[in-house]
Amino acid sequence: MKKRHSKKALDKLLAKAEREMAEDASRLAQINDDGSINRLAEVLARRTNAFGQLEMIIRMDASIPEHLFDRLVDADGDLFGEFRLFDSRVITAPQRKFINALCRDIARYTGDTIDQVREHRKLEFIHDKGLPYFSTSELAKNCSVSLASQFIDYIVDFCLDNDIGLAEAPSHYLDDMKPYLIKCLWIRKCVICGKDGEVHHVDAIGSGRNRRKVDHSKHNMMALCRKHHGELHNGGQETFMRRHHVVGVLMNEEQYKKLNYKG
Repeated sequence: MKKRHSKKALDKLLAKAEREMAEDASRLAQINDDGSINRLAEVLARRTNAFGQLEMIIRMDASIPEHLFDRLVDADGDLFGEFRLFDSRVITAPQRKFINALCRDIARYTGDTIDQVREHRKLEFIHDKGLPYFSTSELAKNCSVSLASQFIDYIVDFCLDNDIGLAEAPSHYLDDMKPYLIKCLWIRKCVICGKDGEVHHVDAIGSGRNRRKVDHSKHNMMALCRKHHGELHNGGQETFMRRHHVVGVLMNEEQYKKLNYKG
C-alpha cells in the first residue's frame, strides 16, 4: 500500500524541489553586468514554421522554477528571452599557422622573438576586449574559432597601423573581409601584402570619361601596391581575385568621405 502525503507535506516537498532547482539554476547561470542571466542550453531541434521563421526547441541545463515563468509572462501568456549561440569549435590549425605568420612579420620589425610578440599582442587584446586569458596552443582548448578570428583581426590591424608588411595575405583567413578592405583603402595599404598601395577600381570607369567628375563612391575599389596592381593587369582581374581571395568593396557615404579620394 502506497503512503499518502498530506497537502501540507506535499507543499513542503514541492517547496524543497523548487529551492533545489533554483540552486541548480544559480550554479549553472552566468550573470551579466546588466543583471541579466545566461543559462546554458542545448538546441534539440530546428524547423521553419508556416511564416518562414526559424523555430528552435532548446533544453536548459538548469531548470527554471515555475513561479518565474508565471512572473515573467506577458498579458497574452507569452514568455520572451534572449538566446545566444556560443562557438564550441576549437581554434583550427590554419588559424594557428596564420597567427604565427603574423607574429613572425612583427618580430622582423621589432626584433623580438615570435613567442614574445604573440604573448604581448595577446595580452593587449585580452586587456582591450576585457577577456579571460586564453592560449592558441594545440594542447589548450580555451580558444574558439570565433575568438581566434577576432585575435587575427586585431593583429592584422596592428600590422596595418604600424606599417608592417605581411608575408601572407590576410584575405585567406579573415571571416569578415569588408572592414579590412575598407581600412586598406583609407590608409592606402595593399590588401595582399600590407605595403604602400593605391586605389584600384574593380568596376572599370571606361575610356574617355573624366575621372575627376565620376562619382567614385558608386564603384567597387580595393587598395593594391604597384607589384600586385601590375599582377592584376597582367593576369586578368578575375584570375587575380580568385587567386588572392579578394574582391572590390563599395563604401557608404561616411566611409567614402574618410577615403579622401579625388580620382
